[in-house]
Amino acid sequence: MTTAGNRRGILVQAELLKSLGCDVHFLYIQELPLSRTADRESYRSDLEEMRAYWGNRLSIYNVSKIQKLYFNILSRIRKYFFKYECGIDDEYPAGLARFFKKLNSKHHFDICIVNYYYLTKLLGVIDVPVKAVFTHDCFAYRNQVVGDTVNYLNADSEARAVQRAEHIFAVQEEEFAYYSLLAPRSTVYNVFCLYTYKSQPSCFNHNLLYLAGNGPLNLAGIEWFISAVFPLIRDEFHDAKLIIGGGICRALSQFQDIDGIELQGYVADASSFYAQGDVAINPVYQGTGLKIKTFEAVSYDKVTITHPHSAKGIFNPTNAPIIVCQKPEDWAMSIKRVWSDPSLIGDTKKKNGEYISALREFVESEYERFLNNAEIQLNKSVSA
Repeated sequence: MTTAGNRRGILVQAELLKSLGCDVHFLYIQELPLSRTADRESYRSDLEEMRAYWGNRLSIYNVSKIQKLYFNILSRIRKYFFKYECGIDDEYPAGLARFFKKLNSKHHFDICIVNYYYLTKLLGVIDVPVKAVFTHDCFAYRNQVVGDTVNYLNADSEARAVQRAEHIFAVQEEEFAYYSLLAPRSTVYNVFCLYTYKSQPSCFNHNLLYLAGNGPLNLAGIEWFISAVFPLIRDEFHDAKLIIGGGICRALSQFQDIDGIELQGYVADASSFYAQGDVAINPVYQGTGLKIKTFEAVSYDKVTITHPHSAKGIFNPTNAPIIVCQKPEDWAMSIKRVWSDPSLIGDTKKKNGEYISALREFVESEYERFLNNAEIQLNKSVSA
């Protein structure tokens, strides 16, 4: 089995597939930046970590500088002439199929999972019995959800991409229904993302926690919270503190001298970060894909307060132990209620554990369903 693509969702998927008895290989497609001023040290560090984890089950396909230049030119053409609308194969690396076929002649893979729509071209040119795509996100008309300056597909293009796979992994309820419509002959699985519940003692302090990477949607959300919500909280609780961790801190230097805001920067241990308070927030109000910060905060046993957007499409929403708020006054009132009634914290912690356990059981059942279907396909291919 091989899987090609990106970051946490892939790692979680690989770990789960290994726990279910699969021998998982990882094909990493490396695109180094053309700019000499880019932080190439971070690329080398990531590569070392991957090699340490995967060992001899890691393969690397290096995108050439000429191809990278082509991608950059194509990106500018999309921007200025097509208002960021993409073709499904615009970012497909030439030569990838040839590289994969050499790997396959050595390992004889039973299943190939590609990540994102732009790699699905590979599925049409390789000889592997079972083919799947891990979508990670919905890209059709994404510009209308996120903003007019992001790359997007139209629904017909996304349909053509995912229909190349017999099996489709969606990451939230809405996308499960969406891909079921786009690819009626494919089997769709709703795999969300797996988390492990980590019980933490209550702090009974007035700290708010936000851990995020340096993305524009994360940044817009926390800037809104700082300007619209945090002053209301400080009026009521003068010792309230907003603790922010992760790469996003690099873009928040203008807030470092504001009383009550603490920028902790890079977080080596998420558990230690979340142990600083009882309440975690996710004020992200736009974007698509999996609501990672919402699930993560619940898994670390926090009272989790989110914008409605960041609760959209999550697993079993009616039983999710989260508080959903939209207006600044509602955020302030909800935080006041939690801090004024310690029993709410204890009740939420019990529900957190039950929720993450149910989520894990559901995701594992979806992967078991996939592997059972794959085994049927493999048996048919052998008999044929």
